[in-house]
Amino acid sequence: MLQTQIRIGQQLSQERGEWDDILDTPNIETKNKKGDPITNFVVPLIFNLDERRVDFGILLEYDPDESPGRYFNVKIQGGNNKAVYTCVEWKKLEQLRKTFFGIVDKKGTEQDRGQFADAIETSFADLQSTLLYEVLSEVFTLRSEFERRLALLENTKLTEADKEKLSDDDRQFLKAVTMKPSERLVLVAAHVVWSEKGYTHPTLFSQVEGYLTFVKRKFIGDDPAPPAEESVEKLCYATGERSTVVSELDISARYSLNKMFVTTTVNYASGWENGAFQKNYQIDKQAQVYLERGSKYLLEKYKTRIAGIDHCIIPQLLYRDKSDIETTLRTLSHNSDLLFQFNTYQEIVSDLDVETDNPYWITFLGFETDGNYFKAINVIKDVSRTHFEQLIGAFRRLNNEWKTIPGVNWASIMSMGKDQIPLQFNLYTVYTMIPVRRDKEKKNEALNLFKQVLEKRPIERAKLFDYFKELILCHYYGRYSSYTNIRENTEFDFAIRNAVFQYLAFIQILKQFNLINPMEENQLDEVDEITLDAPPEEQVLPEYQQKVEEFFTRMTYKPEHQALFYLGRVLNTVAQTQYKKEHKTKPILKKLNYNGMDRDDIRRLHRDLVEKTQQYSIHKLTETTLSRFVMLFNHENWAMKPEEALFFILSGYSFFAGKTKKANND
Repeated sequence: MLQTQIRIGQQLSQERGEWDDILDTPNIETKNKKGDPITNFVVPLIFNLDERRVDFGILLEYDPDESPGRYFNVKIQGGNNKAVYTCVEWKKLEQLRKTFFGIVDKKGTEQDRGQFADAIETSFADLQSTLLYEVLSEVFTLRSEFERRLALLENTKLTEADKEKLSDDDRQFLKAVTMKPSERLVLVAAHVVWSEKGYTHPTLFSQVEGYLTFVKRKFIGDDPAPPAEESVEKLCYATGERSTVVSELDISARYSLNKMFVTTTVNYASGWENGAFQKNYQIDKQAQVYLERGSKYLLEKYKTRIAGIDHCIIPQLLYRDKSDIETTLRTLSHNSDLLFQFNTYQEIVSDLDVETDNPYWITFLGFETDGNYFKAINVIKDVSRTHFEQLIGAFRRLNNEWKTIPGVNWASIMSMGKDQIPLQFNLYTVYTMIPVRRDKEKKNEALNLFKQVLEKRPIERAKLFDYFKELILCHYYGRYSSYTNIRENTEFDFAIRNAVFQYLAFIQILKQFNLINPMEENQLDEVDEITLDAPPEEQVLPEYQQKVEEFFTRMTYKPEHQALFYLGRVLNTVAQTQYKKEHKTKPILKKLNYNGMDRDDIRRLHRDLVEKTQQYSIHKLTETTLSRFVMLFNHENWAMKPEEALFFILSGYSFFAGKTKKANND
């Protein structure tokens, strides 16, 4: 991960200036909703120490090419960092208040200096001899005047009549920042006037002696060089090379991948000595710059959501691979959308670029943040490029092939909304099949499952059917408010159908990659094989039975699965008969135990179905199917788990379902 960030940082550094990492560019509007142009301005806030006043100066038009470097709009650091900002966005005047005048603490105590001066005293004591520190100390004496002026700006209840009652000076102060509809204020830049020190005209703080020295040392780490005799070569943890400017990793940005490497926990340093962080996390000075630039680039441009969690995409290329890493990342990002996001292939597959032909490995780093901190909560690591691309191909092929399987109606399953917008089967679809409770969003079962799939670790078959059971219970009882990722479906038959066939599809994908736990997969093989005698004369069309047999072969249904499938078909027939008789809720479905069907549950369901087929005089339509169930159901040696049995009953119930919205009959 470090090598990738450094490599990206090196590429980015080829065209970057000295201050690019610390200066911010505000978001600006160039046109209003009507399409008319907008003029953006920078307003000078002048601390006039000669006249003891705080005023606004003449507006200056904002120039995106010149303004960041001219006014030194330093990025807001957030967290516990002290405010040291002399230029901020117009809506962040509070940062100027903290910078020059501090804040009132929780006890109501006012500070005796601003946070900028405090930062110098605390961390850069030698800079107290600079003119910058002297100017900051003198500006602090204007606190009352600043607060009075700021109160005028913040008073939203001030009417035009109230403004007329203000002094000419205050009215002029407000008028200076009153904008026309076609104008916007984007930045406010602090200036100082202090003739005694040579600042006879409004002067930007970036031009005050000591300011640039402070900024370099705080944000770039430009500390005074040690005496020559103390310069010792040390090994850089990240590059593996020796350097005389190696020190403990010190990343200024709180929102950074490198904040994983902290000294307050041993989660990433198990087995190390407690006091060995400084040595083990020592990084070359230039490498730290590359790390910060690489991290920022990855977090801004190369993220994807896996199971509802933001993940950063971090490839690891071979050392000898000199291909352009940005091209690799761009392709990988598109591929990640194919596998994880709710997009159709057609939307993005045409944009895929050709990157390195060499192998590489991918880490998906899950994290949470509010923009001011970085906390890793999941790591999917060492995903090979080959496996990743094969997964994409497998999902794509399955999605196309299943459109032709009789009895499934895959095109209807993989569509959304009244307009039946076509979707694609991928891991995002799988995510919507695994109920994730609201209180477990950050660490959920779907996330664990995807981690196993991507890292090629076997998955417990029983776990999948347990997820399926929870999904059916969610639909049956309407528990949508308890889950974050399950789409509501008011048609229970359609909800069953979609769940059954999407789970079957996912199981087929897992089988292709040998990811179903082999021990569990073979458990049912130990049951004595059942020979099916020739059934009575078919009551259904031979073509229909041919489709059923084709389905069994494609899905590798064992005799036990086929038995339950046939029971599910009879369940469907009875349910549709009840519906036609105005029993809209299909009471027979209440005979299912949606927590799972054990052997006794299955036998009771069989008896109930026999009774209902005779009651409705449809037994001639179902006797062949029931006879197949009886011959295949080995009740004396039944080993199937209840959750799995429920699944295969419902697979029979759903086969050919969905032809009509109301009846759902075959």
